[in-house]
Amino acid sequence: MATSPLNSTRSKILLALVFALAVWWYVSKPDHSLRLISAQSIITMDSKQPRVEAVAIENGKIIALGSLENLQQRWPSAPHTRFENQTLTPGFIENHLHPAMAALLLPFHWITPFEWHLPGKEVPATQGREQYQQRLQEAAQASPDGEWFISWGYHHYFHGEMSRQLLDELVPDRPALVWHRSFHEVWVNSKAMELVTFSEEDLKDQHQVNIEEGHFYESGLMLGLNKFRDYIIKTGRFMGGLEQVVDVVHAGGITTIADMANGMFDLDMEWWAFKWVLDDQDVGFRTRLIPMADRVGEQPGSPAALAESNALLDKGNRKLKFVKQIKLLADGAFYSQLMQMRDPGYLDGHHGEWITEPDKLEALASAYWNADYQLHIHSNGDLGTEVVLDMIERLNHKYPRIDHRTTLHHLGYIGPDQAERIAELGVIVSANPYYLHTLGETYSEMGLGPERAHYIFRARDLLDAGVKVSLHSDFSMAPAQPLRLAWVAVNREGAAGLQMANEQAMTVHEAMKAITIDAAHAIQMESEIGSIEVGKSADFTVLEQDPYRIEPAKLKDIPIWGTIFEGQLFPLSK
Repeated sequence: MATSPLNSTRSKILLALVFALAVWWYVSKPDHSLRLISAQSIITMDSKQPRVEAVAIENGKIIALGSLENLQQRWPSAPHTRFENQTLTPGFIENHLHPAMAALLLPFHWITPFEWHLPGKEVPATQGREQYQQRLQEAAQASPDGEWFISWGYHHYFHGEMSRQLLDELVPDRPALVWHRSFHEVWVNSKAMELVTFSEEDLKDQHQVNIEEGHFYESGLMLGLNKFRDYIIKTGRFMGGLEQVVDVVHAGGITTIADMANGMFDLDMEWWAFKWVLDDQDVGFRTRLIPMADRVGEQPGSPAALAESNALLDKGNRKLKFVKQIKLLADGAFYSQLMQMRDPGYLDGHHGEWITEPDKLEALASAYWNADYQLHIHSNGDLGTEVVLDMIERLNHKYPRIDHRTTLHHLGYIGPDQAERIAELGVIVSANPYYLHTLGETYSEMGLGPERAHYIFRARDLLDAGVKVSLHSDFSMAPAQPLRLAWVAVNREGAAGLQMANEQAMTVHEAMKAITIDAAHAIQMESEIGSIEVGKSADFTVLEQDPYRIEPAKLKDIPIWGTIFEGQLFPLSK
């Protein structure tokens, strides 16, 4: 029987698809070849074997480690990559950053209190009201005519007050938006406000919006972003920003990231953008996606929303996938000084804010707790932490769970009495130590006073209580540079050079654990990554100096050669 032209065409298309799939599988799989990697020293983060000379890897996994001589005897013909003068550590883990937020912000104009050194982007420090306003005007005047002007990095304690009226004066001829350093609040000018309308229903029960001032903060920020979304989130710009995120993560020596607020703008949009960029074979890190609880489902926390959360778990692959973990937010931003503080509160009399009111927070948390999800909770002040700990105690009483690994994120300031309670409740901590560096000195004078500001990030109290502590950047709240975070945790040095509460410092080893094996523990990946052991992924960060054999004050200055991800080399310079 003759084959019809239609069937012939279908066969050709099918063969082409099969071939394309085979090519994709081949180029996206780990390198399957067996080979040896050796270095001046390999720090394993495994207490049974802290240092080795060489590892053998196959199929993207570690299959043996020890001396180079022994491994070469076992595999005499195996190819060998030698890092003669470098030190290898487990691949650094960044268990809390926001690829979508960073992709949005990176293309904007950065005017920040302290300098930034990013791939392809150098940002000088800008402090003082006059200097800030001058920089803002110059940047706006240099922008293309007719376009929105958007700037990130403003901070009221370093740059003076901001308002819609002031922004009208500084940028009178186009829509303008100033994004606070915290990301949790924005101001827009009148030209921007003319483009949207706010109904009574929009503003009902919404006290975190000031229309007259053009100010949207905490929960009000999402209302503002929804209204201005089409002007702020441009597809081409966002995708370009996501490419910059890849470079930022790679430059930090990072091989695993957790998006700790997936769906910040739109779950579907972010998924397809990440599939396009982060799931590429040339990206040398994996991404784990933890959705925001209040972004899943029409009624967050409902049975339908839980079903939607569960369905997300089927999406992804070894490089990019959702996990059975959920993100919640308690009190306000540390950079905005809107965290909730116990008495005596703030020295100037202002008050903190709740991103999620405690009753609503507990209802959301309960739904996911009872479904055996790991909870990651943004908590910044000692009152915010107290409310969260009370909540966890009630949840565990109603539905006891062993090794629930509820993780408090950021944890800017806790009281000296709270570390023991965190430990007793089986809670762990992923902290942002950079708050101490950028804000400790300033908050000593404004808002908190030195008795509290110097004790931002009580690392020693937490560790001595038996709490497992990891470090994160919350990029762009801090540089996505784990060694810099470790440096702050070890040296506790402010931006102006003041050392604060040195008795709360981590040791170098504790800080290195906090960016490797303990960071893996916080996202339930310690059996796969975080240390150099047989069976784990062949992920390494390649350093030009040994972090244990230099002065601790120089931790942040260690040059990074690049990374090895699932056995594949990703040098920083090619």
